[in-house]
Amino acid sequence: IKLNNGINPQTEATGVSWGDVIMNRPGGISSYPTFNFKHKLIQEKKYDCCYELMPLVVAVLENLDSVFAVNQEHEVELELLKEDNEQLVTQYEREKALRKHTEERYIALEDSQDGEKKDLQCRLVTLESHTRQLELKTRNYADQISRLEEREAELKKEYNALHQRHTEMIHSYMEHLERTKHQHLSLFLRLSVSRKERPVSMGLFQLPAADGMTPDLHREPVDTPSEPWRFNNLSHPRSNTSLKVRRSPVPQAFELFIFLRVVSH
Repeated sequence: IKLNNGINPQTEATGVSWGDVIMNRPGGISSYPTFNFKHKLIQEKKYDCCYELMPLVVAVLENLDSVFAVNQEHEVELELLKEDNEQLVTQYEREKALRKHTEERYIALEDSQDGEKKDLQCRLVTLESHTRQLELKTRNYADQISRLEEREAELKKEYNALHQRHTEMIHSYMEHLERTKHQHLSLFLRLSVSRKERPVSMGLFQLPAADGMTPDLHREPVDTPSEPWRFNNLSHPRSNTSLKVRRSPVPQAFELFIFLRVVSH
């Protein structure tokens, strides 16, 4: 079959036939009944009647081939998208399980936090009440300390007054002791002088030794300065009493003075 320009559609200048132009898969469409009808039409009406239809047929076949290729690509992409979808579904299920587990842990943690918060609030209330009690005790102790300090100041004043009074009493007592000592000393001197001025007895009226009375020229007089006799027996009650009366006040006063000085220091 030759075209009007003398080109053979079977063998062009490039040596490519129409069968090569039409792709393999679209070329199989010629076996459909429509293409059989086309061949019958070409056989009956010759090639000239179908010459104008050939470019349209070729374009349709090329479009069909491109659509088929695009469809195959879409199928490949669809398979890839299915795999991706399965992976995404698997990941979604895993993320969903993790989210559920996380929510459960969050709920448990929130419950525990609420429990701890309630416990801390109870402890806070208890500590606040305890703090108020301690503050009240502190104020009471402060008041008690202030009262004790006032009492201590009063006691110090009383102690200072008593100490001053005690010191005055000690001074007055020492002055009294000095006066008593001087009085006893003057009395002793007067007795000594009166004894020296008294005449010596000749022993005419001496008592027996059994009575315990002997003249005493070298001893102190007893009670009366005019009596020249003294008991020699120290075990006699009168003699002991007279000695105690004459000699006891000064040592006892001195011992009392030493005791008061030690207590004051």
